[in-house]
Amino acid sequence: MKKYILNIAVAAGALLGLSSCDGFLDKVPTDSVVAESAMVTMADAKVAANGLYTDLKYYNMYGTYMICLGDMRGDNLYPRELNGSFNSFYILNFSASQTNYFGLWQNYYNIIMKASTFIANVNTIPTENSSDEEVRDDLLGQAYAIRSLCYFDIARLYGYPYLKDNGASLGAVILDHENDRAGVVSPEEAKSLKRSTVAETYEQALSDVNAALGLLSKSKNTGHFNYWAAKMLLGKIALYKGDYQLAYQANAEVVEDSPYAMVSNADYIAYWSEEGNEESVLEFLVSPDGDIDGDGGFNTIYHSMWFESTNAGRSVIPTQKWMDLFADTPDDIRAQFIVENDPELSGVNEECYWLKKFPGNKQWEALTFRQNNPRIFRITDAYLMAAEAALQIGNQSVADEYLNAVRMRADLTAEPVTATQELIMLERHKEFIGEGHRFFDVMRTGGEIVRDMSVDVRDYDGDPRRVIDWNEHTIVLPIADTEFTVHPELQQNPGY
Repeated sequence: MKKYILNIAVAAGALLGLSSCDGFLDKVPTDSVVAESAMVTMADAKVAANGLYTDLKYYNMYGTYMICLGDMRGDNLYPRELNGSFNSFYILNFSASQTNYFGLWQNYYNIIMKASTFIANVNTIPTENSSDEEVRDDLLGQAYAIRSLCYFDIARLYGYPYLKDNGASLGAVILDHENDRAGVVSPEEAKSLKRSTVAETYEQALSDVNAALGLLSKSKNTGHFNYWAAKMLLGKIALYKGDYQLAYQANAEVVEDSPYAMVSNADYIAYWSEEGNEESVLEFLVSPDGDIDGDGGFNTIYHSMWFESTNAGRSVIPTQKWMDLFADTPDDIRAQFIVENDPELSGVNEECYWLKKFPGNKQWEALTFRQNNPRIFRITDAYLMAAEAALQIGNQSVADEYLNAVRMRADLTAEPVTATQELIMLERHKEFIGEGHRFFDVMRTGGEIVRDMSVDVRDYDGDPRRVIDWNEHTIVLPIADTEFTVHPELQQNPGY
């Protein structure tokens, strides 16, 4: 199959998106502006590479949707009221006719095609010295890593967990990246595109991230992929796939050799209002210099969780189940995120609790609670992924060491424990609220999300009791009906 070409142009300091299209790929690809002429200098390439991150941090991706699909489908967050825009996420009420929640499919391909065109053309930029070549290679590595993340996310969102059926379910449409040269696909060819399996999608993601690792710098690069962020992505893909040896090696390398470290117990609360802290291996920048609008990419989930302002959203709260995790560990620093409602402060006259984890990037005076950097990879996650993988391959001592490092950072009164899968998952449950992990963690391991209104009166999806596991068809998203008018041979997920 020939390659797609994306109309790429550097204008007003930004990488432009796709030309108008009716489906997730350009309906009528064009070569009217060839990519080779768009990136002329290394400065152009830097602007174009930065543009690859822009869409990822908006509300319709990591700014809100990916967090909702990880935490609200799980048992970390739920809507404060029964109605509202978050209800469909919480009760997994998905329909292919609802295109507003399923722009993710198109959004990811928008970025995949941008990254592919960048990869195809960045090597045409002349370099004057070895320093230029290092910069070019690093930018190229970032594009490969971003494309890997996109394919991995598509597999997680639109395919069943790998370990359910060894990746046999439907995954992404994998574009022809063999030669990484931009070309044109005719409308007729586009119509015949079909989805690959989850296993094949993982292989594409692994191919891309391995290509990235050979190119990326090991230096810190706040807001961008570097070698260590790509290594964590490799470790995460391997963990989801059940390749525990690779998952352990990749994450342990980050823990032992990277320039990142877990912040101290004393600094943990302040970390969430800081940018570029040593805890963050990769965070997407939401700042005056971060190429995002003044409202943080419209009203993000951070706006909806906040309460200490007259214009806060106040519509998303932590679940009773999550708060109960700290009943026996009151000295856990993460319990300080739980704030009992104060009607005078919040303006809400009802009994509830708020999550005070994301106060906004305080170093930027112009920003508010709406502007928080989505944390994509934290070194704490590398510790816990390495612990889980080490346990699976029989390395109990390392599993104990890494799990206890996280537990005892959070709670200075904690005593060491012997690591088990249950304890590692418990620690992940406590640690990553609001970061989009929980639902994926439970589903990838074949677990259950239990909703029961007799246990939690606010858990309105549990009336009657509801158990969600990887056999339920709504754990994967449908592809919007509108895509099938352009790509009639595209396969829909079962149950939709």
